[in-house]
Amino acid sequence: MRNRIIEQTSTGVRVFAPAKINLFLAITGKRDDGYHQLTSLMAKLALGDILEVRRTGKESGIQLACPGYPELENHQNLVFRAASKWLEATGESWGVELSLKKQIPSMAGLGGGSSDAVSTLVGLNELGDSQLSQTDLVQCSAEIGSDCPSFLMDGLCVAEGRGELVRSLASSVYQSVVGQKVLLFRPNIGFSTAEVYQNLAKHKKYSTDDWAKERINLWEHGELSTIELLHNDLEYPVFSKHLYYRVLFQQIEKQFGLVPKMSGSGSTCFVLIPEGSDQIALLKELIFNSFGDDCWVKDTEIIL
Repeated sequence: MRNRIIEQTSTGVRVFAPAKINLFLAITGKRDDGYHQLTSLMAKLALGDILEVRRTGKESGIQLACPGYPELENHQNLVFRAASKWLEATGESWGVELSLKKQIPSMAGLGGGSSDAVSTLVGLNELGDSQLSQTDLVQCSAEIGSDCPSFLMDGLCVAEGRGELVRSLASSVYQSVVGQKVLLFRPNIGFSTAEVYQNLAKHKKYSTDDWAKERINLWEHGELSTIELLHNDLEYPVFSKHLYYRVLFQQIEKQFGLVPKMSGSGSTCFVLIPEGSDQIALLKELIFNSFGDDCWVKDTEIIL
């Protein structure tokens, strides 16, 4: 994760906080602690937020600015919570100024809040008089959010448990996916992750744990292509309520022969764009016609 640091100054650092997409997401049941059990293959994107972390001359205190998004400048922001946890864990007590430049939409299934939180931990670890070990960073990030630990790993990774059990993949496994062009798109609406999971639990539309692990294993051993792997159990509760998603997906498959998927709990969807494709303009036109002129569309790619 240290390679996420863009620039160092005398008082601080600028840290890149990448978005993610779920190439595979299987929900295999609800646990006794209220969380859901899952298996997911997650990929980082070139799209991301920029976080500036600075030490101040003050003895203590955390200040958070998010230009253009004043509603995010509060103690509930995961950036603020991450800074508080890092200071508590290290016992350090200097003042911190955090400035977050958002590019990742909120409530979009792209992991923006979690990625921002982990970048906060990384930035503070770089500036601190003492540093948390990788093990402590993982523990600290897991207490902030279930998918936070995945952002402590570069490249693609597999997440299990409630999302906190993360393992990396051999570079030979995912090297062909790095640089893959991705088109992101979402309507001008955000979804509550908790509500999506609640609706899934209501209908009990779960995958089996054995099936999920087998699919990942087949992909890792080259017996399944990335396109064949694409899967998201959370599409069911979302599409059951928002019928226009299914209609658009069917049109994309029929007209372009592509496989659109939703990322995480939505509302963002993505399409993996084949090399040399000349239909991107027509695909974007279809998306705008379906989701409206105020929808969000973004070209990006998978990174290490």
